[in-house]
Amino acid sequence: MNLLDVVLIAVALSMDACAITISNCTVYKCDLDGKKEWSMPVAFAVFQGLMPLLGYLLGSLFSSMVGSFAGFLTAGIFFFLAIKIVLDMKEKKEYEVCPVKDKKQKNNGDFTFVILLVQGIATSIDALAVGITFINLSFSVFLAVLTISLITAVLVSLALIFGKKLGALFGKYSQWIGAGLLFILAVKSLIEAIIEII
Repeated sequence: MNLLDVVLIAVALSMDACAITISNCTVYKCDLDGKKEWSMPVAFAVFQGLMPLLGYLLGSLFSSMVGSFAGFLTAGIFFFLAIKIVLDMKEKKEYEVCPVKDKKQKNNGDFTFVILLVQGIATSIDALAVGITFINLSFSVFLAVLTISLITAVLVSLALIFGKKLGALFGKYSQWIGAGLLFILAVKSLIEAIIEII
């Protein structure tokens, strides 16, 4: 496996993180400030880099265990997040513009560290299995991990910019778009998992 292979893998692995970032920008647009926005490229880059390294270190034994259920686990997490967004929308009022909220008040629509953590894990599960293939690398595994992290950070940053514009464009419908994106990712992961079994 050469550097070009790793670059292509990095682009493929970062696509789910990009879709989640766009979803976050539409769903949580009223709660995102600069710090929360730019935590996404950082968090996704860290997870996309650490998971292949972990997979590489744990070896092929763990790969067979993860590979058998990774797609189903990823699909389940994405389904859960999509349903949570829909339920949160039912519990709060629809606003044409973002409401002014008390800093002490905690709303269901808040973008939290826990949400970002769950998303980071969900989008990088397949990266864990990919890390097993790094046994065949023709260069340092740390260079591969750094390459994946940097590419993910760049692509997710671009998705962040696009996602903010999408959220402003579609207004109150943006949460439905975000839930829809998560649902599509869940179905995609589920189909891929079923195909692997067949």
